[in-house]
Amino acid sequence: MNVIWIKDGNVGHEKQVKVLLNELLKSQDLVIDERSIKGSIPFFRYIDHIENKKYDIIIGAGHRTYSFLLDIKKSQKNETKTIAVLAPSIKRNKFDIICAPEHDKKKLDGCSEVITFEGSLSKVSFADPDMNTILIGIGGKNKHYKFDSEHLLSQIHYFLSINPNKKCYIFNSRRTPSLFTNELRFLDENNKDITFCDFKNHSISFEDILHKSSSKLISRDSVNMIYESLSCRGNTYLLDMKSKKQNNKIVRNINNLIINKKVGYIDCSDLIEGMSKMKICKQNEFNEVFAEVEKVAFKLNKIL
Repeated sequence: MNVIWIKDGNVGHEKQVKVLLNELLKSQDLVIDERSIKGSIPFFRYIDHIENKKYDIIIGAGHRTYSFLLDIKKSQKNETKTIAVLAPSIKRNKFDIICAPEHDKKKLDGCSEVITFEGSLSKVSFADPDMNTILIGIGGKNKHYKFDSEHLLSQIHYFLSINPNKKCYIFNSRRTPSLFTNELRFLDENNKDITFCDFKNHSISFEDILHKSSSKLISRDSVNMIYESLSCRGNTYLLDMKSKKQNNKIVRNINNLIINKKVGYIDCSDLIEGMSKMKICKQNEFNEVFAEVEKVAFKLNKIL
């Protein structure tokens, strides 16, 4: 099958489409063309010319891709399927298939073919972790949680203290404030067991380290990182962060993971002389590895 993938430049969006296509490749013979959206001003965005080629699948994730998916469909055969990954913000009933998180299911009522998944789509790994390797993943400023640098840094020190003599890799992201990134670099410079991995430097693979880490500490705002961590073995813990709004689908989703013990977390609720006493709360040790992308691919194979 011929596939055209429309990319919006958002790492989180593109990762999810990539893992889904890779999963489909295990059972389908796919020839994939990629087109990146160019231009930063709405109504003036474009993609490179598409030759007079017929596609079986037109796929993309993210608000900027959806209009391109529908436009390309107009010049294709009737059997061509448009697949929107994540919930489209426009003309939802015009897409042939929508693959979206469960928390967006209600807004997709009336759409022809909806496949839901928990969280985000991530590569699945059943590899045994290295008990001497740990990982810390940091997001940044966002609309869901307050990014309290001092509070987060104190938790990182606590996490390191309960994992002595282990090799620790710390990853930041595009959203991480520069001053906080400097604090992470300082940890690297003053501890031989710590390696700071800047998102601009791709010499060390986040995915590779994630799959080999026995314990992973992730900031709550980093939804993709959380589900990437849950899609492989090892314990996942969340940093304590204050939510900006309680009635928020992302915050509710993270809270449900904690309530159902699908993730562990650092508890800072106990106060002693006005200061937080931290403790680690573990996830259910019998949790299975998340395999949402496999479930979505299985359902897609039945439709395609």
